[in-house]
Amino acid sequence: MRIAGPALLACLLLTACAERWTRPGTSEAEADAMVEACRNEAALAVPPQLVWQMSVPARIERDRDCWRDRGQERCRVTERYRPAQYSQVDINNGPREGWRRNCMAERGFTFQGYRPLRLE
Repeated sequence: MRIAGPALLACLLLTACAERWTRPGTSEAEADAMVEACRNEAALAVPPQLVWQMSVPARIERDRDCWRDRGQERCRVTERYRPAQYSQVDINNGPREGWRRNCMAERGFTFQGYRPLRLE
């Protein structure tokens, strides 16, 4: 659950800021519908391709525990091996986003940045 929490938060934050695309004579609702249509076309044109990638490399964690014994400081170092962690990553995400942006540009839209979350 340690990884799922931040991943869920990142997804929520990314969806909180929608892209703003404009074209003369087009309403915001029409532009949003076109973004969704291009997203669907991109999903069909560039399907997901999941591969395993290392997300956290293997490491050795060292804990140092010190105490006083008869006027002398004594320390003990404990080492723990932590194996590498792997997760599945969609390597087609970048090309899919490029396809979607090209779709919007071909339809005459211009990217204007991101708009903040609206709680309506």
